[in-house]
Amino acid sequence: MKQNKVRARQIAEAIEEFAPLGLQAEWDNSGFTVGNPQALVSKALIALNCSLEVVKEAVEKGCDMIVTHHPLIVHKPCLSILEGDVRSDTIMLAIRSGITVYSSHTPLDKASGGLNDIMAGRLGLGDVSVLGADGFSRVGKLARPMGSDAFVEKVKKAFGCECVRTSSLIPGKVSKVAVSSGGGQGAIADAVEAGAQVLVTGDVTHHNFYCPSGFMVVDVGHHYSELPAIELLEHIIKKKFPKFAVLLSEADKSPIFYY
Repeated sequence: MKQNKVRARQIAEAIEEFAPLGLQAEWDNSGFTVGNPQALVSKALIALNCSLEVVKEAVEKGCDMIVTHHPLIVHKPCLSILEGDVRSDTIMLAIRSGITVYSSHTPLDKASGGLNDIMAGRLGLGDVSVLGADGFSRVGKLARPMGSDAFVEKVKKAFGCECVRTSSLIPGKVSKVAVSSGGGQGAIADAVEAGAQVLVTGDVTHHNFYCPSGFMVVDVGHHYSELPAIELLEHIIKKKFPKFAVLLSEADKSPIFYY
């Protein structure tokens, strides 16, 4: 039998033991964004994004808490909530439905064992260390060097994506790899300085595909680089509250389509 209810703040405290809010970037808005942290909740829905479809799903499945990676309200302050705007409609539906929303964004990226360490693990990197002063990224070594074309196929398999965007493939072998979850193109300079041949990340803009000789970027997309957040959050909550009802969103999809 599932545990009946816990307080929303207890769920948050479990997550913050793993990924303290103090780790978040200055621009971030992790934490509670909607609802009542003191509310007794009986069922949580976990998603990457708190989209309108995800809130509707929570309502349909009787969830009174949503836990996400990306915050519902990203920018501080939120200047208006007006009907007809998709974010506003999402906020209003959550409030009207008595749903409390909590997010762990950049803390989950930076935390030891968090998203960037998971990215490194999926690629089988060893000797992993923090890359850059901001603590977002990681760098490590492949167990066995491989050609860049083979490495691209390895990345696609590791992150479950049918296609990726890359800069020009480099000659020789890839042995040292940097990773940065989400939109991590800002880590390119640090990756080059650290001697990596590749940076795996998302949201790379046009001009950043012009790479130094012997270096390349692989863009798996923001969504695919951060999908592991869902299972990570589930694991954190279930470890602390094994009888609490936790559901993984089926409505949370990448907003980007390829044809």
